[in-house]
Amino acid sequence: MLKVRRLIVYLIIGFLLYAIRQWSQFPTQMTSKLPVVIIGSGLAGLSTGNQLATKYKIPIILLDKAASIGGNSIKASSGINGAFTKTQKNLNVQDSPENFYQDTVASAKGRGVESLMNKLTEDSSAAIQWLQQEFGLKLDLLAQLGGHSAPRTHRSSGKLPPGFEIVQGLKKNLESIAEKDPTLVKILLNSKVVNIALDSNSKVSSIDYLDSEGNKNTVKTNNVVFCSGGFAFSKEMLKEYAPELVHLPTTNGQQATGDGQKILQKLGADLIDMNQVQVHPTGFIDPNDRSSQWKFLAAEALRGLGGILLNPINGKRFVDELQRRDFVTEAIQSKCPKDENRAYLVMSEYVYENYKNNMDFYIFKKLIKKVGIEKFVSEYNVPISASELANDLQEYSTAANDQFGRKSVLNSFGESVTPKTEIYVGEITPVVHFTMGGAKINDNSQVIGKDNKPLAAGLYAAGEVSGGVHGSNRLGGSSLLECVVFGRTAAHSIAKNYA
Repeated sequence: MLKVRRLIVYLIIGFLLYAIRQWSQFPTQMTSKLPVVIIGSGLAGLSTGNQLATKYKIPIILLDKAASIGGNSIKASSGINGAFTKTQKNLNVQDSPENFYQDTVASAKGRGVESLMNKLTEDSSAAIQWLQQEFGLKLDLLAQLGGHSAPRTHRSSGKLPPGFEIVQGLKKNLESIAEKDPTLVKILLNSKVVNIALDSNSKVSSIDYLDSEGNKNTVKTNNVVFCSGGFAFSKEMLKEYAPELVHLPTTNGQQATGDGQKILQKLGADLIDMNQVQVHPTGFIDPNDRSSQWKFLAAEALRGLGGILLNPINGKRFVDELQRRDFVTEAIQSKCPKDENRAYLVMSEYVYENYKNNMDFYIFKKLIKKVGIEKFVSEYNVPISASELANDLQEYSTAANDQFGRKSVLNSFGESVTPKTEIYVGEITPVVHFTMGGAKINDNSQVIGKDNKPLAAGLYAAGEVSGGVHGSNRLGGSSLLECVVFGRTAAHSIAKNYA
């Protein structure tokens, strides 16, 4: 009986010692489950956050210096690229990741990192599928933009512009998680990151940020993903890297000031292609504020669906409107009036019907006007007769071979154009739109140092803050795609090593 009692006592003592040992380890285990900090709430940040929280159940803190979620991604109006997608198959479009890759490399003109371009194009179909399946986005329509060999820029049949729709879908999902489980998702707006700390082993250890009242706060973390965007709004950085563009207006909001690039540069990141700044050929001139340094973007889809550009000097076309953005920009700057650097964007009823919601917005903002050809010629002082312009529009729509080599005409204006035919007209000018350069990353979205190795354990970047994906020129529709592909990639990379 005594032996049984002793055995029981030993078992109890053993159990208590085991419990104490496990309890002593519990705080350490808990502190290792640090949140991933995501800097920036545009599509790159939202893609990273949704992938981490939804698929991997890894806690995140989403930080943004702005007062609202979305960044410049919310303004994207043409769509998101994808090759060999279900939508393309449904619409009988022949395309492949290889064709998309070749278009991307050609657009990059010898710059950038080809392995990143390959990843962008190879993962494009999966990115579209993820948005469709996980967030219920239709993305059922296509447009062919400049520099593309096939229609592959996806948008949804509905009332919302593509960037706004995609951002809203991902934003709502994260906000819903944050409301249900604030330990999994925390969103901090009006919060500006000012420093990233690394430990003695070159591993991310914490970040410092200023809250809305200017108070400094520190968050311990082993993983940071920079999704902070470009610097196209910053005259200071444009002066440093592309001084020839400082005088141009921009489509970017005030958050595009390159804060992320500056912090990463201090840490030792390799900033590449920083002088490669994309000028988009078509920013709307507001007739009520012609000299404004901020312009609404005239979406490339307007040209992709059949819109054309006319030279105010003679009322004639002067370029293949679906050439690369840099090519069309150069044509406007060299052939159109140099004092105002402008051209007319002329669209048909076909364009209106296929892009109605965006067109209605542009019309509401008085950026586009519906007018008969006769009235356009007289009101805009176009030095061409209404009958000649009508003939030109009809020839453009029906000619077997376009005089400028444009392959996608879409019979836009029809076969019987008269001086009474109504058209849609806006004035456009080239605008600073996108910065291709940034912190170099690898195929895992890790930030790379000047030795071409990962700069620090736990340091990632996705979206416009990074460099190497586009080279000298970005194809329309690839900015949103870049955000999804490399945001999700950063999440996958973190999940592999997360403890």
